[in-house]
Amino acid sequence: MDYDKTEIASSYDEARALAPETRRLWESLLSARIDRAAISLVIDLGSGTGRFSELLAAHFGARVIGIDPSQKMVDQARRKAASGDVIYRRGSGEAIPLPDACADLVFMSQIFHHLADPNAVVNECRRVLRPGGYACIRNGTREADYPHRHFFPLQALIDSDLTSRREIGSVFAAGGFAPVVHQIVTQVIAGDWQSFVAKSELRADSFLARLPDEDFREGMAALRTPGDTIDSNAPVTEEIDWFVFLR
Repeated sequence: MDYDKTEIASSYDEARALAPETRRLWESLLSARIDRAAISLVIDLGSGTGRFSELLAAHFGARVIGIDPSQKMVDQARRKAASGDVIYRRGSGEAIPLPDACADLVFMSQIFHHLADPNAVVNECRRVLRPGGYACIRNGTREADYPHRHFFPLQALIDSDLTSRREIGSVFAAGGFAPVVHQIVTQVIAGDWQSFVAKSELRADSFLARLPDEDFREGMAALRTPGDTIDSNAPVTEEIDWFVFLR
């Protein structure tokens, strides 16, 4: 998906902001497998508007280079008040604009299903990582459960675009990486159902953005009247797959 042909960048932070408990969750997951003292440079590949870039900089006390192919996303990231040692550059995962063996960690959040050539991206990750460096992937997969798939006609996009858990593991193994961990993480995406509906209305999810307008309107109507099976006061959660690979 070409984000520069959309207006998603302008509403992405509001629609996809990380709740405080979700930030703490990912910081804990990073700490569980990676020694902070060993990390001095992080590449946030597919950084978007930088929602994880500053978290990574603060967590590791490291320099972070956010790289994204969308100029609109990079511009939006640069507009935000800087916090930590973070810079943003336009570039692609298939040709990361950095030298060999320069980084200790490559982080990818919700971009794997957008990659035109995953094998080339994994090879680039291996090139820019120092020996003993890490590739960390958080991504929805074909098997993962998340609320939108129960209210919108997304199955065709899920089947055609989302990768499976096995496929992600296989492409990194083929690129010479060793698996460290894979787990299915349940994260909070909204404090209650009303907040989730409001975020969904912004249509900053790439799958929702690609639906025909009528399908989107019908899905939103279903979200607003979900029935008795939904506790409207409870936090809304989704499943995300978390992979850590060692170079």
